[in-house]
Amino acid sequence: MNEADKIKSLIKNIYLSKLLGNGLELGNEDKELLIKNRFIDENTNLTKEGRQKIKVVLAGGVFDIIHPGHVYFLKKAKGLGDLLVVVVARDVNVIRFKGVQPMHSEKLRLELVSAIRYVDEAILGDENDLMVTVEKVRPDIVALGYDQIHDEKWISSEAQKRGILLQIVRLDSPYPNIKSRNIKNDPRFGMF
Repeated sequence: MNEADKIKSLIKNIYLSKLLGNGLELGNEDKELLIKNRFIDENTNLTKEGRQKIKVVLAGGVFDIIHPGHVYFLKKAKGLGDLLVVVVARDVNVIRFKGVQPMHSEKLRLELVSAIRYVDEAILGDENDLMVTVEKVRPDIVALGYDQIHDEKWISSEAQKRGILLQIVRLDSPYPNIKSRNIKNDPRFGMF
């Protein structure tokens, strides 16, 4: 691994450890390298320059029944940056916005999404405010699915109010008819 790749990898690990509230022990050589380049401070916090070395993408959804549309969406979202953080909708929000109880608990859906290779980290969303999660992640890009109801202008405006400059990308789908609700309603689904 060359030095640039090593630095990017270290910065990604620092970013994720701070996001998750985990401690990260850096070796003296790695810490000195990052401090010398002004990518972290003495307390291992990313500096503005350090944070700019990685492009963080935020994507989200319910992910009740993982299907090819989800995998395509996450692969495309990952391709937009260096690090993909996926927000899994809380059970209460699935009921609030979709009007149905999810088949799988938020904990199980989080575990399933975490297992997808394109996902660097999966987290549960806030129960009340989408922007709490956006503030926590501070993404460079928000990737939206072709059919997600989120309003790009509202997200952008709310992010700006919080000092977050981000790009919003609405992704396409080669599988527009493959949806969890269609799978649930398919008579073949009851056979399993």
